[in-house]
Amino acid sequence: MKVKTRLSLYCSLIFGIVFAVISFLLHGLYYKNAEKAIFAGLKKNAFLVAWFYLEEDELSAEEFEKIRKQFEEIISDSSFQVFDADNNIVQGFQSLHISVSTLEKIRQIGRLSFSTDQFLCYGIFYEDNQGDFVIIAKEDRATLDDQINLLLWILIPLFFAGMIAIILLSRWVANIAYHPFSEAITEVNNISTNNLNVQIKSPQTKDELQDLIDTFNDLLAKISGTVVIQKNFVRYVSHEFKTPLASMLGNLDLFSLKDRTPEEYHQLSEKLMQQIFQMREILDTLIVVSDLKKDEKDIMQTRVDELVWEIINKMKSIYPASKILVNIDVSPEHESLMLVNVNRTQLLIALLNLIENAIKYSQKENVEIHLFNDNDALCLSIKDKGIGIPSEKLSQISKPFCRADNTNEIEGSGIGLSLALRIFDKNNIKYQIDSEINVGTKITIYFA
Repeated sequence: MKVKTRLSLYCSLIFGIVFAVISFLLHGLYYKNAEKAIFAGLKKNAFLVAWFYLEEDELSAEEFEKIRKQFEEIISDSSFQVFDADNNIVQGFQSLHISVSTLEKIRQIGRLSFSTDQFLCYGIFYEDNQGDFVIIAKEDRATLDDQINLLLWILIPLFFAGMIAIILLSRWVANIAYHPFSEAITEVNNISTNNLNVQIKSPQTKDELQDLIDTFNDLLAKISGTVVIQKNFVRYVSHEFKTPLASMLGNLDLFSLKDRTPEEYHQLSEKLMQQIFQMREILDTLIVVSDLKKDEKDIMQTRVDELVWEIINKMKSIYPASKILVNIDVSPEHESLMLVNVNRTQLLIALLNLIENAIKYSQKENVEIHLFNDNDALCLSIKDKGIGIPSEKLSQISKPFCRADNTNEIEGSGIGLSLALRIFDKNNIKYQIDSEINVGTKITIYFA
């Protein structure tokens, strides 16, 4: 059962119960008040009978005439009985049998309202110079029953009309209340696994629905981030494994051209083992950088200059025509600045990508690497004289696969720079990028 149907059903059920209770109370109150009003009228009639039959000799002709007119207009012979001291009826008809005990009770307490199967009665004890009498005024129960039946005939149609109205209105209200849910469901159904970078429009209703949608949007953002991380990880791996795999394939291909001595096989196996271990380190680093597992904080003291020379040697084997100028502007007494506490493999990947980018985009111009002391902190700058980065793209270079329009003729995937900056961010290493079209790019890294 849908929520709006259940809401409509509950509203109708609650209204039906409330209306039934109110109708029951109304019926009871009306019955009591009607009965009370009838007894009040009977009391008046009883005294009117007493004055008409027993006070004629004590009233003036004018006063008696008024009472006579009222008596004739209101009272008939069948609506009263007058009993003497011997319980005999002296006025009225024997249309109602009154027990002796009831008559005695009226004489004792003076006034009594009571009812029988057919009549509502009111009796009074009246003392007169002619004797002591009991006067009973009565009203047929049919009068009260007719009023109650009329009330029931009003309440029953109102109940069914009200039920129909509340069902229709509650259905209408439920549709209005459920409309934001319908919109949210439609938007969720339109979400594709190919595009999770979407948000469901918040209804701004300041209620539980808005809290639910905001929570779902947060979850969607986390899922989208996880999917992006996984996609980036695959691309990072393919990007970073190209160089060691190419080196391994080249060594094996060269080695297979002729028979080798056992010593040469041993040297090759050691070299391949070293490259395999390097690939494993790279893989572990990429897993951490991609946020697929927590960083195990494999921190060690690493000499930045040695790392730079190691990268340059690798680049020379890949880009033999490259021109890399290294300037180390750190005095011997500050040689300790060369040691930084960092994950060596992560820093290796970051610097390798930056230097490789500088070589690729410098278009055979010199690449300048400068190590220098800046207020007792080691700084490393990598400067090329390449095509540069457009200013509107500088704010987006940390995003994976982002490439400027002027890089179309140069092979690349847009991963290396974003991966390097990601590593710097994870290791709290500050950096600054300055670039100008057709002048070049300079990246300065600050090791605090």
